[in-house]
Amino acid sequence: MIETPFNYTGSKFKLLPQLLPEMDYSKEYFVDLFCGGGSVYTNIADKYEKIIVNDIIPELIQIHKELVEDDLIIEKMKKKVVNKDDVEGYSELRKSFNTSRNCDQLWALMLCCNSNMMRFNQKFEFNQTFGKRTFNNSTKNKIEIFTKHIRQYSDKIKFISKHFSEVKVNIPSMVYIDPPYSNSEAGYNAYWKKDDDIKLFNYCMDLNNNGSSFMVSGVLNHNGKKCELLELLLSNNFSYKELIFDYNKISKKGKKETIEIIITNY
Repeated sequence: MIETPFNYTGSKFKLLPQLLPEMDYSKEYFVDLFCGGGSVYTNIADKYEKIIVNDIIPELIQIHKELVEDDLIIEKMKKKVVNKDDVEGYSELRKSFNTSRNCDQLWALMLCCNSNMMRFNQKFEFNQTFGKRTFNNSTKNKIEIFTKHIRQYSDKIKFISKHFSEVKVNIPSMVYIDPPYSNSEAGYNAYWKKDDDIKLFNYCMDLNNNGSSFMVSGVLNHNGKKCELLELLLSNNFSYKELIFDYNKISKKGKKETIEIIITNY
């Protein structure tokens, strides 16, 4: 398995051994509708003729795109990261990103912020606190392995940044859907609106009707909170499978009851 070089909170990297065998490989096109850190598209790049990679955060998509092209963004990012004790430098970096919205600045923030977790306020300003961390040899190694792997498939990958409802799937495709969990405390949930669960349910139904295959990842029950999207899909009798993952190992708020599942229409 190839790990992407972002230490992305919410990454599906550890779940790939459970996810990848469940994909529909009979389709020629693959769509990663909410790519995030990119672990999924990275590890199926050899399995499809064309791959569409989407995320609503344009600077995040730009990081992926530029990394596939060349090393320039790597050098830019290394000049932007701050030392592990430079609180003031981190604050200036965060302020600069929220003004200029450069992708290399976002990557630097992701590497230096608390828990490597992207957090945005309702104005879509990055507001995560300093994490006393920085670029290191582990990140360097991940970059080298990732770029060597993914650049083999650069001709077949298209990167876009749109709201999921604007991503048109006109050819029957395999669509992987890992949205922000509306029943969790994910830091990127500022981009998820109240009615997006319903919109995504309708999007899935459209995929089902046009001959596409979809897999939806989600947390069915998170500390007593249920996910409207998943409940709607299950009520329409789509197949589901429970995944094995212990969120209590990464939770800082005590023991939680979390059930993560995948739902498929094939």
